[in-house]
Amino acid sequence: MHSRGPGVDTPARTLVGFNRVELAAGRHRSVSVTVSRRALSYWDEDGNRWVTPTGQVPVYVGRSVAELDHVGTITVR
Repeated sequence: MHSRGPGVDTPARTLVGFNRVELAAGRHRSVSVTVSRRALSYWDEDGNRWVTPTGQVPVYVGRSVAELDHVGTITVR
């Protein structure tokens, strides 16, 4: 799991990208979503700057937060 630093209060999940795709029932398609470094960052009030956590960051993919089809991780360096 990634570290956001001590005392950093952030939501468990945040929408950082999306792509709209229309498919017929039973069809499959690869979809790419670009996630910016800033989208993974949080505001550090003490340092008065944006901070990007490093390490393993969970990624959830689905039609909605209630319908998650895939779960994985990305490594932020």
